[in-house]
Amino acid sequence: MCKPQNRTRVVLDESEIQRRLTRPERPTMAERYARASTSDERDRFYANDARRIAPEPSRRTDRPPSTVWITKPILKTRGWTEAAIREFLPRPEKHYSNPHVKGRSPMPLWSARTVGRVEATDDWQLWLAQSLARRGITLRHLTESIRDNGFRHRFESANRAIAAYQESRYRIR
Repeated sequence: MCKPQNRTRVVLDESEIQRRLTRPERPTMAERYARASTSDERDRFYANDARRIAPEPSRRTDRPPSTVWITKPILKTRGWTEAAIREFLPRPEKHYSNPHVKGRSPMPLWSARTVGRVEATDDWQLWLAQSLARRGITLRHLTESIRDNGFRHRFESANRAIAAYQESRYRIR
């Protein structure tokens, strides 16, 4: 026997009906193809793989690099565990909607500065050594387990950002 569903009735006024009816339609693929300005953009419509087009390099080089955000999978590849994340890191600085699964809770993000500051402490270094010994793995095993090239690229940029922060911090002292 089917249980009746509770549905909320929405009453629309005339202006809302007109707004919804006159909403611009999404352009068709042919229209988007016609608007593409470069051959690379047009080739993207016929590619069988879901490759991304690399953004054009910035002309300005004097600008500092943008903030690199660290996700839980990157932290886990650096040796972190769920318990260590709860114990050592502060609350996430930012949340980002999950691009892989719609409707999931947003992903917590920490800046490379925050992660670098925590990883530079003696407490964390001691915990990491004990944790890796207890688990019987090394950081090299963790990094060699990365198979996805996109994730590897994000992981390496996170490593560079954390290392750059730690080096600059030690230079100041």
